[in-house]
Amino acid sequence: MKILAKFLVEKRLILFTISIALAILFSFFIGSVNINKDDTKYLAADSNMAQGLKIMEKEFPTIELKDSFQIMFEGLTTTEKLEIEKELKEFYGVESITFNPESSEHNSKTYTMYIVQTKFVKDTDKVATVMNEMTNAYKDQYYVETYFAGGQMMVLDVLIPLAVVLGLIVLFIMCRAYVEPFLIIISMGIAILINMGSNIIFESVSEMTFSIAAVFQLVLSIDYSIMLIHRYKQEYNKLEIKNSSMAMQNAIAGSFTSIISSSMTTVVGLLVLLLMSFTIGADIGLVLSKGVLMSVICVFTVMPTLIVRFHDLLYKTDKEYLKAKRQGGAINV
Repeated sequence: MKILAKFLVEKRLILFTISIALAILFSFFIGSVNINKDDTKYLAADSNMAQGLKIMEKEFPTIELKDSFQIMFEGLTTTEKLEIEKELKEFYGVESITFNPESSEHNSKTYTMYIVQTKFVKDTDKVATVMNEMTNAYKDQYYVETYFAGGQMMVLDVLIPLAVVLGLIVLFIMCRAYVEPFLIIISMGIAILINMGSNIIFESVSEMTFSIAAVFQLVLSIDYSIMLIHRYKQEYNKLEIKNSSMAMQNAIAGSFTSIISSSMTTVVGLLVLLLMSFTIGADIGLVLSKGVLMSVICVFTVMPTLIVRFHDLLYKTDKEYLKAKRQGGAINV
């Protein structure tokens, strides 16, 4: 283990450069990953829904299930209801409007609901554009709400960045030094870029997997970087003659088994998803397990360079050190 640790530290600049180069290379592949937006492809072959879809495709091969959404208004008069129905048909991407002014399915108290069928097939981005255009056209005059059954991915587009921001806030609060989150973000960012770009090896990746992979990879593997940083500080403080490279060698040798054991447990747990009959589990399992492996590799190839290079900042931005400094005390760095 010490031999491996010595190699990783002595060759850290070369390994760091290779990691950066791979991250840049694979970042160009992210846009080429085939994103599958049809979740029905992950149904078990013997499921009733899958068998029903096969019969439907066989008997009606030319029929495409186009995206549709609902738009609701409040306080429309009878005349306005009919006028808005005609106006909605004129929006780009709209194929037809389903509305019956006499039906309770479309009218309830002061609310009026239209079903908008678009010309798009499994294209959430274009549907979202049409929805936004309609909402903006009427929002100043009426109370308007829209609902898209496939909008779960649109919600994820908002929730995932929010989760990242909250995660970073927690990281800044929990880390012992203010510079630690930046080192972790750089290391994990490189691992995420490599993982997302390397998804090009798969025939396709589900839209859900593609959307959540980066955040889940960060959550599942962030501990490994923290473990190495804390072990490094322990080893550095033990040394009589302070040497950051030697402390890093000892830290890698001392934490290697723990990090590998923890990561393999996570990987095995993710690979169990391959046993799901709903095969999106295999899709998620393969992408995330690969992501965890990429993160572990980056912990031992990227973090050593960052920690040794920013050794002084790790200690000078240490919360206890800054607290003691404000109180007039002193902590050896």
